Amino acid sequence: MTFLKSVFLTAAGVLLSASLAQAAPTAAFSAKFGVCFACHGVDGHAILPTYPNLAGQNKDYLVQTLREFRDGTRPNPVMGPMAKPLSNSDIDQVAMYFAGLKATK
Repeated sequence: MTFLKSVFLTAAGVLLSASLAQAAPTAAFSAKFGVCFACHGVDGHAILPTYPNLAGQNKDYLVQTLREFRDGTRPNPVMGPMAKPLSNSDIDQVAMYFAGLKATK
């Protein structure tokens, strides 16, 4: 593969990833993670000031926090039960979704 072709494919992949991250969630994604949207908003901006905005949050931080809620090492009466049924893959998916959203409205 030529250098220019490699650069082009890499740039195309980055742009595609960025556009997918900003796209509206699919019906399957919404069915699985719609409970998250109820408080944190489909756009990652919380519906009430008492809930954190997740749009643009660091993916690794979201993964760590959700795993801690799930595993009980970060006790929270609201988030614990929400995170309990999530697999590592589920957590990665939802964290990537919120991390990919724009942080400002």
